[in-house]
Amino acid sequence: MQVRSRVFSSLVMFFSVSLAIFWSCSEMTDATGKSKEEHLRARIGLAWSDFSKANFEAYVAMWSARMRPSFRESEEDWQKNLRTWRLLLKREKPTFELLHLQITGLRARAKMRVSTFLEKDTSRSYSTVYDYWVFENNDWFLDDASRSE
Repeated sequence: MQVRSRVFSSLVMFFSVSLAIFWSCSEMTDATGKSKEEHLRARIGLAWSDFSKANFEAYVAMWSARMRPSFRESEEDWQKNLRTWRLLLKREKPTFELLHLQITGLRARAKMRVSTFLEKDTSRSYSTVYDYWVFENNDWFLDDASRSE
């Protein structure tokens, strides 16, 4: 009888400790998820900042491993991209506002409100675009930018 009581007490203790560990781990996961989102928000801001400041090397470095090579398939392609981006920044001063961020596993979708100067009177045009991000090599990388959806 006393052996059964000890076994029962041991099982109760084991399950109590297991439950406490489970709860603490789930809280850590929530905290990690929040910090992952905060980190992604910072990366999104940095990518747009790098592009806006014509820091194209840093901007391209933030693209996913799958997409990064497409900017530099050849030196001619790279120079063409640089000319296009510089011309865009010379004509327009794009701004962005992150409207919504959805993270699903290792992928994320950022809904952005982007504006540019289009007219000589400096009136702005606004559009909604989506940037797609992927989590690889312990960081977030841009996988597809400025999609209309």
